[in-house]
This record gives sequence, C-alpha cells and structure tokens, in this order.
Amino acid sequence: MELKILITEEEIKKRIKTLAKDISEEFNGEKVTAICLLKGAFIFTADLVREMKTEVEIEFMRIKSYEGTEKGEDKLIYNVESDIEGKNVLIIDDILDTGGCLKTAVSVIKEKKPAKIKTCVLLEKERDKVIDADFVGFKIPDKFVVGYGLDMNELYRDLPYIAVVE
Repeated sequence: MELKILITEEEIKKRIKTLAKDISEEFNGEKVTAICLLKGAFIFTADLVREMKTEVEIEFMRIKSYEGTEKGEDKLIYNVESDIEGKNVLIIDDILDTGGCLKTAVSVIKEKKPAKIKTCVLLEKERDKVIDADFVGFKIPDKFVVGYGLDMNELYRDLPYIAVVE
C-alpha cells in the first residue's frame, strides 16, 4: 500500500481559515453548537472552531458507516447529549461520500428542533450524493483517502495531510 499526498497540511490550514470566516458570517456572530461527527471529524472540528469568530459549544455524534474501506449501512452509535432546541447548529463531518452519514445526522438533529442547521465537510467526493453540504473544504476525486482524522482500520488519522491510498 502506498500513500500519495492529495492535500497538504498548509492547504488545509489556509482553507480552514476561510471556512471559519464564512461560517462565522453565516451565523452573524451568534452562538453556535458545533456537532462533530466522530471519529473522523475530530481534528477538523478542533481546528475549525478555534478559527471561528463566534461563541461555540461543542457536541459529539457518532454514525458508523464504514467497515475497513467498504461503505456499509449508516448506524447511529452515539447521539448529542445536550438540549439543542432553539439553538444554531453546525454539523461538521470529515468527508461527504454518498451523503448517507450526513443525511442521517441532519435527520436526527432536526428532531431536536434547533433554530438553524448548517453543515460543513472537509472533503466532498465527486460523485452522486443524497445531500449537499452548506460548506465544503475541498472537492476530491472518488478515491479512498486517509489522514487529518480520516482512517483506514483506525490507522493514519494522525497524518497532518490528506492522502490517497493506492
């Protein structure tokens, strides 16, 4: 197996600053509850919220969708614990592949009656999806990628860049 760098650490840092500015403007400086979809989005979420110019509460949700490198059924494993009714919510995910995981998250969060829901993904694959994200870091080819929180069998999350597995 070989890893080929697709997006460098510097490119990620620069794009996160722009995303954070755009998201802060979207919420007009109002308080936001950022919901990190575990496990893949934890690094992206940490870096993103530190750059946002608004008050941010952090929550977590886990939807399991992969077995190794194969896409499986989207299953809710862990749900948001706090009351988000009437709050501004930003759901943050690592990658928009088919969109099933993000669609499931949005559906579950809508039931909790937030004031506003927006979605942000670091990566969006060039393919058909069941949902679009409001904010997208990078559009990438339909390849299996690792790094910056994304894994292959729980490995490679610690890489500071995004790499294609070849």
